[in-house]
Amino acid sequence: MIYSFLNEIINLFVEISPYLVLGFLVSGFLYIFTSKEMVANNLGKPGFSSVSKASLFGVPMPLCSCGVIPVATSMHKRGASKGATLSFLISTPQTGIDSILLTLNQMGLQFAIIRPIVALITGVIGGLIGEQLTQNEKKEVVKQNQTDTKKTYVDGIKYAFITLPADIIKPLMKGIIISGLIAILIPNDFFASYNFTGLSAMLIIAIASVPIYVCATASVPVAMSLMAKGLEPGAAFVFLMAGPATNAATISVILNSLGKKIVISYVSVIFISSILFGSLINLFLDTNTIPMNMGHHHHHNSLWNIFSDLSVSAMLIIIFYYLFSKIKRKSNTMDNLSSDNSYLIQGMTCNHCKQTATEAIESCNGVEKVNIDLDSGTANVHGNDISDDEIIAAIKSVGFSIKKHS
Repeated sequence: MIYSFLNEIINLFVEISPYLVLGFLVSGFLYIFTSKEMVANNLGKPGFSSVSKASLFGVPMPLCSCGVIPVATSMHKRGASKGATLSFLISTPQTGIDSILLTLNQMGLQFAIIRPIVALITGVIGGLIGEQLTQNEKKEVVKQNQTDTKKTYVDGIKYAFITLPADIIKPLMKGIIISGLIAILIPNDFFASYNFTGLSAMLIIAIASVPIYVCATASVPVAMSLMAKGLEPGAAFVFLMAGPATNAATISVILNSLGKKIVISYVSVIFISSILFGSLINLFLDTNTIPMNMGHHHHHNSLWNIFSDLSVSAMLIIIFYYLFSKIKRKSNTMDNLSSDNSYLIQGMTCNHCKQTATEAIESCNGVEKVNIDLDSGTANVHGNDISDDEIIAAIKSVGFSIKKHS
């Protein structure tokens, strides 16, 4: 059993590595040529145009349901309407270039096409509902013209192979391990034998998926493993959609920063839409296009085989670097606690959160340097005449909670 488990996860890791590396590369280019400022500057006016743009911006971005929060909060603070912000919140975590390519490899062309289209549609629907619910709210006058920060190709490479992998490696490895366990522990046709099909299956999967955290990329091997054991494609799609798009922490932050109406719209649109589109997939999807063998291997030309080998090596290097960096950060945690200007920030879950919190503190008067430890939430601030109240207000403005270390 141990041999079978190791064989499953190794085969899956080798199979998905080239698609992950391709996704990282494309994400690096997106990082260079897009920015939070550019997005915010295009989403200020309420209406269909801003909502659809927000959803379209969000589809290719490799942000998880937690990483999207600081970006969306920043957008709203800079003038984006609540509808456009909600649209971005719904469409962004469902997909990303890396997860789309991985879906293509693991689940076939139809799933790879359907996934971003559904993310776009649900983002627009949710955004329009949000606009209607908040149209009578008093709108604050916010400066909307922002200056884009110029990024270099070095910044793009750093983002593609250091920052982005740091956010998805842990959940991805968990997803691969869970997939291996499903493959060896759950009998074939398990779901069909217990009549876990149709609407009941989709409802249970949706209810279970809303509060848990899983990124769009990590959800693919888990969904594929469940389908290999007899779960219907529609129910698997519910997991692909509702799992990455929501989690309890995200819901809490949205409640604090955007209000109860937006939270209700957010959860309702994802829950109802996932079941609706899951039902359509069960009716119309050609199941013959889904590669149901987890250990399947495609025959590629020699160039692809070389790239695949290099990608596996690159992924191993990325994983070892991630583990080394994590150990190094832990060893520096006590140093971060030694400063008089040390704070505990709660709500950060990824490097996008950390970057947003860092930028918020750096914008405060007197701040010269900021060190944030993501695992502990500790922020060590250096500078002269630093105001605790200003730093606390800056962090709260981007959706996190904060208190000063005693």
